[in-house]
Amino acid sequence: MSQKVAELLSRLEKRLDRSAIVSADEAGPGYREDPDGKTGALPEFVLRPRKTGEVSDILRLCNEAGQRLVVQGGRTGLAGAARIQPGEAVLSLERMTAIETPDREAATIVAEAGAPLQMVQDAADTAGLLFGVDIGARGTATVGGNVATNAGGIRVLRYGMYRAQVLGLEAVLADGSILTSLKGLSKDNSGYDLNQLLLAAKARWASSRAPACDCTRSRPPRSTPSARLLRSTRRSRCLRCSGRSSDPCSRPMR
Repeated sequence: MSQKVAELLSRLEKRLDRSAIVSADEAGPGYREDPDGKTGALPEFVLRPRKTGEVSDILRLCNEAGQRLVVQGGRTGLAGAARIQPGEAVLSLERMTAIETPDREAATIVAEAGAPLQMVQDAADTAGLLFGVDIGARGTATVGGNVATNAGGIRVLRYGMYRAQVLGLEAVLADGSILTSLKGLSKDNSGYDLNQLLLAAKARWASSRAPACDCTRSRPPRSTPSARLLRSTRRSRCLRCSGRSSDPCSRPMR
């Protein structure tokens, strides 16, 4: 361990609980493994915050020390974005899994970045709501990773990409500054939409902590895949029509 890393860990220990700091020797192989079969380098150390304030302290101190970090969530991505490079430490969101009680009236739910997508789906389902995004890795992939990559999934044609489900974000910049737009209200004409800058940014600008997600108010009626396709096709024709969206469209699909 270098002197720089030792001094940084000493400063971090004053702000984090003991279980939040994992040394390189204690870090299990899971932090190095990648779905594509390639193994990452041994991390300098692993940091596992529980709160937004802890993420802020970590990023601020690492930024001041010049310590490079790689953010890890469910590690289901195939692009190697969570693979550790030599000299990097890990910021793992595995302990930030809290989900607030869904707001049935607003049809919204707030989840921390480390919460698996399936936990969000189950919470929405319990409240009689439906969260539109669904992917095969739902039990492992985390909300923060979904936001960072603007996930689409297997229901994207019906409910849209992940950015269509996000009403607000709380994120931490590299210098430790905290940005929040957790208003839970879709109407917002107050200025630049920073949510859209952070969505699909692959965590280049900030580490997402808690997105406020929009849910469908009630579960749609069961139907066969062919019926879903017919409804989707009819809606597409109406959107292409030059008249009102409620008018029938006679233009053929190309």
